[in-house]
Amino acid sequence: MTAEKTYQRSGEVVCRQVGTESILVPIRNHVGDLESIFVLSPVAARIWQTLDGPAAVDTIVDAVCAEFEVDRETAASDVTQLLDELEQALLVNRVSS
Repeated sequence: MTAEKTYQRSGEVVCRQVGTESILVPIRNHVGDLESIFVLSPVAARIWQTLDGPAAVDTIVDAVCAEFEVDRETAASDVTQLLDELEQALLVNRVSS
């Protein structure tokens, strides 16, 4: 059940704003992993902002629905997909809620 999943940012990634784009750069052993850079869409950047502390998936979906014109089902699917990708890339961690 996605309501129970809670995520937070990994301590091994930095986010930089370049023009209008948000870019995630994984930092491993104090070196930027330039081959694993993520460029975030505006929606993904908003999701990243909600992860400044532990955040439940439902809270993230609520933020996306409030800010963007999207139905809850689509937002939930998109949020889950992005979090799965970020977790696989070790950019976010699932935490106990």
